[in-house]
Amino acid sequence: MFILQAICRNSIILRLWYIVRIAVLIAAFSTLSGCATSQAVDALHRTAISWPLLSSPSRVVWVKTISDPTDISKSKGFWKRISEAISGEETSAIVRPYGVLRSAAGALYLADPGRGVIHRMDITNSSYSTISSREGSPLSSPIGLAEDNLGRLYITDSINGILYRYTPKDDSLVPFLSQGLERPTGIAFNPVNQLLYLSDTLANQIIMLDQNGFIVKRISGRTTGGDGFNRPTDLAVDAVGQIYVTDSLNFQITLLTPEGQIVRQFGAPGDSAGSFSRPKGIAIDSTGNIYVNDSLMDAIQVFNQNGDLQLVFGRNGIEPGQFWMPSGLFIDKLDQIYVADTYNRRIQIFRYLTHRSDEEEKSEATLFDKQLTP
Repeated sequence: MFILQAICRNSIILRLWYIVRIAVLIAAFSTLSGCATSQAVDALHRTAISWPLLSSPSRVVWVKTISDPTDISKSKGFWKRISEAISGEETSAIVRPYGVLRSAAGALYLADPGRGVIHRMDITNSSYSTISSREGSPLSSPIGLAEDNLGRLYITDSINGILYRYTPKDDSLVPFLSQGLERPTGIAFNPVNQLLYLSDTLANQIIMLDQNGFIVKRISGRTTGGDGFNRPTDLAVDAVGQIYVTDSLNFQITLLTPEGQIVRQFGAPGDSAGSFSRPKGIAIDSTGNIYVNDSLMDAIQVFNQNGDLQLVFGRNGIEPGQFWMPSGLFIDKLDQIYVADTYNRRIQIFRYLTHRSDEEEKSEATLFDKQLTP
């Protein structure tokens, strides 16, 4: 009996000693990593990562990398980190990000099909949460994100073939369109006509929907003598309501009127600047420039409205300003560019420098930096 008590006592002591050792290691690592991170960011700001690389003035600059949602929310508590170290849990880990969106209210949403969740980073309140499966609403492979004029979020689930609608006010997630979809991927809201545009990739169609879920029109993308869309994926909408479609296996971008008529197409297959290897995310800045993520090139190509190449930034790697098969893309009203750097498991944020006055640029940059600082 005495021997058993001694063994139990020693077991408890060893467990406590193990926890103390983990606590010390976490504290030391946090201090060192915090210093290293701070020094790295300071160095990066001093060297000003920007593009074009060999000319001035700069047009795009690197701002920030988010590898964990807690990068812009409140830091995890000390004992929370100990608990995760013991259990092996990483509740906020980004696994395989795709769609990204900054809401009108300031929240940053990231679709993560690798975890089957949407990461929600509330920059204003410095909080983090996830949107995941609910009863009757299984979320398996979230890809595309869009926000309507009432602040509701639309989420495509490519595996389940469902378009969901999430309402932040009551934290509800419900199927919005669940019939007749093969592989929904891209989603965009058009503020001009208040309609939603949805890519059904396997059906080679863009579907126009109203906010009640009624299908207004199906767009095939066919032209005279043409074969139509070939695996359309990501979508974007500009200030006048034009729709931009990444027509992935036609290796081109298609511009549509709000009614779905083709305005223009540009692009060709290739592995050089101006052509496409694996086009994915697409977004439009305040001056109408068209940004396209090319996953195989590990770069973002920027075109004007005529489809002429203006700029290429990024290359393969793990450093700031480098990518590993990037996918989703979003540009907010301040011309901040959010890139889902998929296989680096992070978001990278850039800024498009417009021709506004220095005072306007400085004011906006200061506001944005404050919002992203925990």
